Amino acid sequence: MRTTLHRRHGLSLLEVCVLVAAIGLLMVFALSLLNAKAKAHRIHCLSNLKHIGLANLLYANDHGEKFPWMVSTDFNPTNASGSREFTNSAQVFRHLQAASNELNTPKVLRCPSDAGRQTALDFVNFGNRNVGYFVGLDAAANNQGMLLSGDRNITGATFANPNLLLVRNNSSIAWTKSIHMSQGNVGLADGSIGQMTTPSLNKQIAAVTNAVFRLAIP
Repeated sequence: MRTTLHRRHGLSLLEVCVLVAAIGLLMVFALSLLNAKAKAHRIHCLSNLKHIGLANLLYANDHGEKFPWMVSTDFNPTNASGSREFTNSAQVFRHLQAASNELNTPKVLRCPSDAGRQTALDFVNFGNRNVGYFVGLDAAANNQGMLLSGDRNITGATFANPNLLLVRNNSSIAWTKSIHMSQGNVGLADGSIGQMTTPSLNKQIAAVTNAVFRLAIP
């Protein structure tokens, strides 16, 4: 009896090369999609901070050049004219809620890259969980270089409490990887915005004349 043997052939060198090239192209395509998505999120985030800056400037224009955290709540937090009484509070959202008329919508208070926060549809059921940006409590309309707002993924310096970061001119603070991969976006007191690396953020802080300023982080 004759037995027929079937030889098993592996992939040829050409087939292996084609397969590797195809996988490489897929990886490049996937990375380009991720980079495009991250870029779109950062542009969206900068747009949010521009909106926040202009809203606060409008508020200041109607309140003697003072931002919400410089104006009293009149002891009516649910319909506050300001948020000064909350400057040492964990309720960071109060500073933005006070400018709700100027902001128009709370949707601009969350960065699309911030998975740790939820987008609010209105200011009724609104809290820290809906805010993705810090508030610069010492920002003033006449001090244009001060940090007014920015991504909350910031660390370093000294925390006076879990939601209040004390920053000095010689402080060394940094962006964490949690939102924009060790980078971040900020808005200044004059309404300008910008993307910043950790070195450029510290350079901005070093140029501020205040010895100490406070960042309320939700």
